[in-house]
Amino acid sequence: MVSSSMKSGLYLGFGSVLVVIGAIMAACWPPLFMKQLQKMMVLTNESMSFEMWREPPVPMYLECYLFNMSNVDDILAGKNVKPRLVQLGPYVYREIHTKENMTWNNENNTLTYFNQRWWHFQPEMSNGSLSDNITSINPIIVSVAYELRYNNVLERILANAFLRLIHENMFVTANVTSWLFDGIEDPLLNIASQIPFLPYDLPYDKFAWFYERNGSLTFDGSFNMNTGAADFSQLGNIEMWQYSNRTMYRDECGAVRGSTGELWAPELGQQEVYVFAPDMCTYLILPIDKELTVEGITGVQYAANDSVFDNGHKYPHMACYCAAQRDADCVPAGALNVSACRLGAPAFVSLPHLLHAAPHYRDRVDGLHPLPEHNFRLTLEMFTGMPLAVSAQLQINFLVRHYAGMSLNNQLPDDTLVPMFWFRQEVVVTPEYAQQARTALRLRYWVPYAFYVLTAIGLLLLVPGVAILTKRKMNSPSTEPIIHSEATVAETQ
Repeated sequence: MVSSSMKSGLYLGFGSVLVVIGAIMAACWPPLFMKQLQKMMVLTNESMSFEMWREPPVPMYLECYLFNMSNVDDILAGKNVKPRLVQLGPYVYREIHTKENMTWNNENNTLTYFNQRWWHFQPEMSNGSLSDNITSINPIIVSVAYELRYNNVLERILANAFLRLIHENMFVTANVTSWLFDGIEDPLLNIASQIPFLPYDLPYDKFAWFYERNGSLTFDGSFNMNTGAADFSQLGNIEMWQYSNRTMYRDECGAVRGSTGELWAPELGQQEVYVFAPDMCTYLILPIDKELTVEGITGVQYAANDSVFDNGHKYPHMACYCAAQRDADCVPAGALNVSACRLGAPAFVSLPHLLHAAPHYRDRVDGLHPLPEHNFRLTLEMFTGMPLAVSAQLQINFLVRHYAGMSLNNQLPDDTLVPMFWFRQEVVVTPEYAQQARTALRLRYWVPYAFYVLTAIGLLLLVPGVAILTKRKMNSPSTEPIIHSEATVAETQ
């Protein structure tokens, strides 16, 4: 039979061990989890995150919506009407990304690479055919007028006369695939390519929103990204683009910063995130919006608000997207002038249907219906930085202003921002990867509770151990009783 002394020793020994192990592991588990997470996510050619980043396995789709100008005849007839826009689409493409020509820069823990993208039309997911015709303003004519806006009137008159030899009006009709990828031929581009010593760089023989971009290795430019090896919080941040840490915008707006959206460090408690957009040559600031559950995983949604293209009208930190001495190129809030980024064309980026934009823009056209669902949104799981859902939505607009001598360009009301098309790049985590994330998060949340239980069991074992030890001490002959009986007291007197 086991003695009370041995029982006490076993209870106290095992209990103490369980309490110590449980308490230490409960305290140490969060940093241990983060250490293992860093090992998995810091970008190396052997890390788990590398292949997922290099060629994302989650299906990505590009939805394109084009605006057809339906009352061109009324405009050309001189009627006092606003452009009437009819949205067509979506025309959906499966999008595939691969990172190529990678160079590891161990001296500063960065990776230089090119982002090659492919698009494949998905007719079964689309609402319409690539042969659908779209009528809108001719981007070439509007770009020439915009480029000559500061030239003298005589030069503009001569340019206008030359344009009228080629074009009857400022509008063009082409099918969807020509507008998006195949390109629209314009005699002006062909003639310009034959003129030597032209002061303007014309790199393309056709115009399209994604012309010569499908499968291009270099169109998106060269990226230099932080691997997170030295500072895990910088994982995925773009350090340089096109071999520079600056773009053409002034002050803070010209900094290269933020993630391209595919790789994020844990964003614990971040009130805003930065998304670098090479098509705009700058970054977007998305403030925190709300908690959201995607595939059973709780994340935090970041979403654009009225500050995103404010140009400094309401938010001073956005003023650097305009010249220091604000001029006519600084437009009302809601549209960002990216002409310097797009070969000098009068291109302005906004949210779809000019969401969050000044009423000034929508007052000049008919057919826009901004809705909350048009907002730019990004949902991240906070402990892992895993993107749960992305709805990257932007609209391309061309600005038409009246310039003396450019009658061909002045056929729309003055200062009209014409919506051309908008796109939604949508990604939602698949159930397969959501299950992997849930497993990792269960380890993060539930393992400490297992250690708490272990500690509790240890405490429960200590209780009988202490009780047995106390009882044995009280009954030991060498121990003076705490309570004396009356007989014992009488004998001592």
